[in-house]
Amino acid sequence: MEIKIKKESDKELEFEVIKEKTILNPLKQKLLEYDEVEYAEWKVAHPLIANPEFYVRVKKGNVRDIIKKAIKELKGEIEELLQQLEE
Repeated sequence: MEIKIKKESDKELEFEVIKEKTILNPLKQKLLEYDEVEYAEWKVAHPLIANPEFYVRVKKGNVRDIIKKAIKELKGEIEELLQQLEE
């Protein structure tokens, strides 16, 4: 998966996700669980010709750190699910 940063500040990050969107709903849901996240959403301008764009705005903290935290938690949840399936 490749991303392209479109806009960034301490509290906001907007990035384009190249040719992938399956992880975006779980990431959005995880981010919205955090009190420090004010807004998280993704969109596709046109499903046939555009890549998804993801936008996050936080009330406090560093937006990149919060996104990384969410991704690590999702990874842990997926690994736990995989482990349960292997038992």
